[in-house]
Amino acid sequence: MLSERGPWIEMVEVNPPRLPSMTHLKLRGRWRDVLITDNPFKQVRVSPYAFAARITHDVPDVRPTVVCSTRDRNILAIESEVRGAIANGVKSFLVVQGDMLPEVEHWSNSYEIVEYLRALQPSVEPIDFEVGMSSRSRRWMFRRRVEVGAQFVTTGPVMDPTSVAGVAARLELRPEDPPVYLEITPPFTERWVRRLESVGAVPISDELRKRIHGLSETDGRALGWQMAKEAAAAAREAGFAGIVLMGLRFDTVVGEAYDVWHDGAPPREDAAENHHHG
Repeated sequence: MLSERGPWIEMVEVNPPRLPSMTHLKLRGRWRDVLITDNPFKQVRVSPYAFAARITHDVPDVRPTVVCSTRDRNILAIESEVRGAIANGVKSFLVVQGDMLPEVEHWSNSYEIVEYLRALQPSVEPIDFEVGMSSRSRRWMFRRRVEVGAQFVTTGPVMDPTSVAGVAARLELRPEDPPVYLEITPPFTERWVRRLESVGAVPISDELRKRIHGLSETDGRALGWQMAKEAAAAAREAGFAGIVLMGLRFDTVVGEAYDVWHDGAPPREDAAENHHHG
C-alpha cells in the first residue's frame, strides 16, 4: 500500500472512460499502481469508485487508488462511495479539494473528509484501507496534512527535473513523515506547459523553456519523456517514496508511456497528451 514504506513505487494517473466500457482490461500486464481521477475540469466520466472496483475484479494485479474530490459533494455522498468501493476490494483513497480553475463549488472540507475516513477505518476491520491527501509544495500545507492524519501524500506536479530538489527542500521532509509521492508530467509542448503552470504546476526553468520552444511533435515528446525520467531519478535521490505520472490520455498510459518508461522504446507519433490536469 502507498502508506507503507517499502520499495520505490511508480504509478500513473488514469482517467475513467466517459461512458461504460471495458477499457480497463488494457491495464493488464502494464502498470502495477494506478491513480483514478475524479471528473477533472468538470468533465463527467464513469465514477472513479466504480471504475476502480471493476479493476480490482477484472485486473487483480493492478492496485487502484481512487481520487476523492470534495468538490460538489457532501460528506455522506463521499462516505457512501468509499464504503461501496471498499466492499469491492478497493483499499486506497486520495482526498483532494478538486478543481480551483475553472471556478466550481466546493461543498466539503478536505481535511474533514480525511478525519472522517480515518475514523471509519476501525469500523471496517479486518478490512484495511488507506487515506492520503494531495498537497502543494509548501511546508505549512504539507504539515497540516500530516497533522490531520494523511497516511500518504502526493505533491506537484513538476515538469522540470531541476525543480525537484527545491520541492523536497520546501517540504522539509522528516524520517517520521508518511510516504510522499512526487507528481510528474512530461513537458511535451509549450502550450501544455503553460496550461499546467496556469493551474498550479511548478514552473519550469527558462533553460527548459528555451529547449522546448519550436520543437516538432516527435522531438517534443522525446524531450518530454527524457525530462520525466530525469525528474523521477531526482525524486528518488531527494527522498520521495515514488512518483505519479500525470496528464496522459488512457491510450498513452497503456501504450507509449508504458513502452517508453519500461523498455525505452521510441515514442509513437500518434499518441498525444491530454489537455487537462487531474
